[in-house]
Amino acid sequence: MKKLIALFALCIAFSSQATVIKIELDKTQYQKDDLVQAQIRLQGYTDGLAGFKLDLSYWAAALGFESVTFGPHFTAFTTSTSDVLKTGSILTLSDMNYLDFDYELAAMQNADFVAATVIFKALGGGMHKLTLSNIELTDALGLEVKDFTAENALVNVAGPAVPAPATALLLLPALLLLRRRS
Repeated sequence: MKKLIALFALCIAFSSQATVIKIELDKTQYQKDDLVQAQIRLQGYTDGLAGFKLDLSYWAAALGFESVTFGPHFTAFTTSTSDVLKTGSILTLSDMNYLDFDYELAAMQNADFVAATVIFKALGGGMHKLTLSNIELTDALGLEVKDFTAENALVNVAGPAVPAPATALLLLPALLLLRRRS
């Protein structure tokens, strides 16, 4: 019984050290035309992360992409290679250090650090999702870190919602076609 309790406690200790990549916003609510600062944070990984690549999805009609700033946590002694690719309403962000050792990177990265900061402009009211997907985390040996969870964010913009197409306009061609047949 004591072994079972010890094993259970050990499992809880390891599960509480899980790596999390998440989006953290600078405010809880925004007004139209405010700048939305979304930090992509890594928490709980202490072995020296060499890089990441991920997709950040957003609704382009409600949030206008402004800029990306990468954190300095992937440049211990050499510079890192950062890249941003915008395809429609998806941003592909990557930052990679090919030359520094894991202990050098671990010394720069606390258990909680900002990998990148993305700035959007609030274009319309409502609740708008920022979603992380296709996440690849790489350690200093070039191996993929697989044990992590991702947390998305909701941007709350006060004011009238971005209008969706009216249902009548979407059904108008079908109604005209039905009327023509009768």
